[in-house]
Amino acid sequence: MTQQPGPPLEEPAEGRSASGAPPVPGGAVPQAPGTPPASAPQPAPQWGQYAPQWGQYAPPQQWGQPTQPPVQPPVLPPVLPPYGQYVPPAAPPAQQQWGQQPAWGQAPQWGQYGPPSTGYPVPGQANGANGPGHYVAPPKPGVIPLRPLGLGEVLDGAFQAARRNGKAMFGSALLVQAASALLSAILLTVFLSGGALASLMAGTTSRDALGSMVVGLGGGLLVTVLLGSMAQMVLQGALVVPVLRAILNRHTGFKSMWSMARHRIGTLVLVGLLTTGAVLVATAVVAAVAVLMVSAVGPGGAVLAVLVALAVLALFVWLGTKIMLAPAAVIVENLGVFPALARSWRLTTGHWWRTFGTYFVAALIAGIIAGVISTPVGFITGIVSAMITPNPTEADAVMQLVVSQGISMIVSTLIGAVTLAFQSGVLALIYVDLRMRKEGFDVVLMREMETTGPDTPGIPGASGQPVSPGAAGGPFPGPAPTL
Repeated sequence: MTQQPGPPLEEPAEGRSASGAPPVPGGAVPQAPGTPPASAPQPAPQWGQYAPQWGQYAPPQQWGQPTQPPVQPPVLPPVLPPYGQYVPPAAPPAQQQWGQQPAWGQAPQWGQYGPPSTGYPVPGQANGANGPGHYVAPPKPGVIPLRPLGLGEVLDGAFQAARRNGKAMFGSALLVQAASALLSAILLTVFLSGGALASLMAGTTSRDALGSMVVGLGGGLLVTVLLGSMAQMVLQGALVVPVLRAILNRHTGFKSMWSMARHRIGTLVLVGLLTTGAVLVATAVVAAVAVLMVSAVGPGGAVLAVLVALAVLALFVWLGTKIMLAPAAVIVENLGVFPALARSWRLTTGHWWRTFGTYFVAALIAGIIAGVISTPVGFITGIVSAMITPNPTEADAVMQLVVSQGISMIVSTLIGAVTLAFQSGVLALIYVDLRMRKEGFDVVLMREMETTGPDTPGIPGASGQPVSPGAAGGPFPGPAPTL
């Protein structure tokens, strides 16, 4: 089968092109409709239109096409962070990918999300890793941090100091309490040995004998109170030594504590004698005035006497709070009787409620502990005595009283040693806290911590002077913890 030849190709007519378009003068090849001329300049790409985006492939420039100038992004004003917000410094990119959060404990890198600063040290970073101007925790070499203290830190520091120096604090308090109990036992023995209690129970005591018995018992109680007060004043001053040493994490033994405090025992005895004697004299005067008011006015005088007694009691509380830091001033600052009282007065000025509240809470805790332990012991002792001798004679009743009082004294001595050591530690830390608030005593302690060792003898801060009176908080400004 042969192929038939097709019709011959026709030449384009003169004056027309192959596409049928009219000829273009000059012999130029016509362009398709809608196609811009090849020589026409291309419009510059707008921002985000023709230019390749980040991470896209940019085709190479074709030969013969005009070179377009690079499109510069608009310059935006810098965005400032909100006031107080931390902005991480620029750093080279690390192993993390773009947009990932940094690992815990690492500083955010460039391009990573950095959490806002909280003002507290980040775990895994050293102090100050959050940037300049952030909170840096003060050092805590021992039982308390070296800054003004709160209520919980004072109470906890007193417990920790007593626990770390048990022989010095509990042992000394136990000796003082045992001496007071022994003196009370001797007084009770003398009172019972003369048959005064038996004659009083039998109702055969004459008025003169009763008066003599009251005077003798009152005199014995007065001597006991004076000796007990002086002993507690000496103990309160001596226990300042292990508490201050525990602030710098220094251990204090029984012998070393008394060797450092023995030179000030005489001053402490005088302070105790002066304060206790003043309280007793004032009490006697108020009692005499109350008796005169009742005898002169009658029932109305009794009401007035009660009001006067309450007012005097409030005055005693106020004065006692003002001078309760005198033993610490005697030991630490080596002051005399009246300078120590004046020093305590100045320290508590402006901080009376803080001082009173802290000591009141400590005394309340100690009283609750003593009551919880001693009350069941006394109750059980009475029940056992009644079961042993249900129908006691006069001699049996005296014996039961002696035994029950002996057991109560033993228990009270043990509990009193614990509570006395705790309360003395609280008073020592109140003294330290007020000096840190008013004089920058924490700077003195930090300087001594840096220049001495853990086994250095002596009382910390005993030779240090106030850095700048009125500079509360020392090197750590800002609001101090409240009560």
